[in-house]
Amino acid sequence: MLNIINRVLSLYSEITAVSIFLFPFVTCYVCYLVYNIYFHPLAEFPGPKLAGASRWYEGYFDNLVSHGGQYMYEIDRMHEEYGPIVRIAPNELHIQDVEFHGTLYALGAKRNKVPYMIDIFGTNLASPSFPSANIRTTAERDSVFGTVQHDLHRIRRMALNPFFSKQAVTRIESVIQSKVRRIVLYVLLVEPAELQAAHLNLTAMSQTANIDHLGFARCANTLDQPDFSPEWDEMMRGVSEIVPLARQFPGVVQIAQMLPIGLVRLLNPLVAKFSEFDQLVRVQVSEIFTRYRASKGEFSAKESELSRERPDQANSIFHEILKAKIPESEKTVDRMTQEAQSIISAASETTSSVLATTIFHILDNPDVHERLKAELKGAIEHPKALAEWRRLQQLPYLVSLLLPQLLSSVSSSSAPVDLPSKTKQSATVKEGLRISVAICGRLPLVAPEPLQYKSWTIPAGTYVGMSPKDALHHPTIYPSPKAFDPSRWLTTDDPKHKAMMEMAFLPFNKGPRVCIGSQLAYANIYHVLAALFRRFDLELVDTIRERDVDIARDQFVSKPHPQSKGVSVRVVGEAE
Repeated sequence: MLNIINRVLSLYSEITAVSIFLFPFVTCYVCYLVYNIYFHPLAEFPGPKLAGASRWYEGYFDNLVSHGGQYMYEIDRMHEEYGPIVRIAPNELHIQDVEFHGTLYALGAKRNKVPYMIDIFGTNLASPSFPSANIRTTAERDSVFGTVQHDLHRIRRMALNPFFSKQAVTRIESVIQSKVRRIVLYVLLVEPAELQAAHLNLTAMSQTANIDHLGFARCANTLDQPDFSPEWDEMMRGVSEIVPLARQFPGVVQIAQMLPIGLVRLLNPLVAKFSEFDQLVRVQVSEIFTRYRASKGEFSAKESELSRERPDQANSIFHEILKAKIPESEKTVDRMTQEAQSIISAASETTSSVLATTIFHILDNPDVHERLKAELKGAIEHPKALAEWRRLQQLPYLVSLLLPQLLSSVSSSSAPVDLPSKTKQSATVKEGLRISVAICGRLPLVAPEPLQYKSWTIPAGTYVGMSPKDALHHPTIYPSPKAFDPSRWLTTDDPKHKAMMEMAFLPFNKGPRVCIGSQLAYANIYHVLAALFRRFDLELVDTIRERDVDIARDQFVSKPHPQSKGVSVRVVGEAE
């Protein structure tokens, strides 16, 4: 009996010791929750108390509910209950009102990016100080996409603008066409039965077309590999699959990058894929950086001369950074690695999604399919020929099918897209842009001054976001928003309603951070679609829109249901 009493007392002592140790931490956290709910500057804004208390509310919907990435739907429910402005996190508001879009994403306004939305992609922290101005903090991120500060973003972006200009893309058109020829060759060599899994190849070919001349000076030649190197597709999917977890635990990717890849692979294969991607990019960046230092910064001029003679040897984004007139502290291996990571990830995921979605809608609408093939046949005399990008942009029906999917997929640069004049008033272009939302993640920014939304004064420094799909799929402005109906743009006689439609037409978002790589993606998809539909007769195989195409998950980029088989096609004939 005495032993039992001693054991109980010993256990009680241990519990008491643990309680004493944990008490201050629990007390601090409870105080933190109470402060957020009742005393935070955003405490009076409408929304669930749990959402305002901590980010665990978001984490629950993004990681535990259904197949993950579901917080965007919970935000929709909040708006239905509380109105157009809701508090979705302790320091974050979300607004559903197209009229406020021009205020939040105003082109001339100074807006900083939200740090936690950047860390989910694994961008590291910067260490050196920016010498020319006191605009870089210790929490600054190194890529253009990941730059928090508005002023520094503008400076960094200037270094990349020459590489992504329309003129630069035109100069490497022969490179793009060579990739398209390899895609066509693959379709010719593969047995028809094997093409039923072609959605993997669609994803890979759009990714590799960017990878081979976007982030790498040395062509990766992934289009020469069996099935277009499907490991690239797996790697890119791993990057996006980790977003919901990284959004809740922003440091998880950064920590993984510091661990041995074998250990990370055991702990979480998805994070391991991101680490493999990081290492792959870092190797080539280091090679280019070493040559740059060894030549004292003069090699780039020689390589630029070579690139004019041989487009297939065109410079990479690394060369543009190294040639730019920016401080040397901006020319580091870490910074260039992060730049390549962010651009390749964004271009690969969105462009592959655009291509698959576009092909689905073309094949799912027989009239559209036949009209497109007729236009291509009239414009491209021989089915085996590849037209110039300039010529393809003059085909109104191809443009009307392509731009809708393309432009809605890019969302992070600073110059407007140069659309052919004939397409600016195209109803099909507008409807396609409206219905396709390749970036479904909200896009929060931070204003250094208070913002006014109706009767609400939003404190300076508050994270404020809006989602592209809320405007593009607005049920009042666009009745039956999930229906693909180009005629809606032609039959509206009410000037007020037409003005609202124009105001809500925001496929590219707005502001100073519009996509920098739109022209490259634009050229890639033009060439791929023209080549495939001019030469081949395709049909859908085992593809269901609700399962394989429509948005089901928010991984920043839009993702279909986890059971999606992708957009599967097969070849049923070849033009003569």
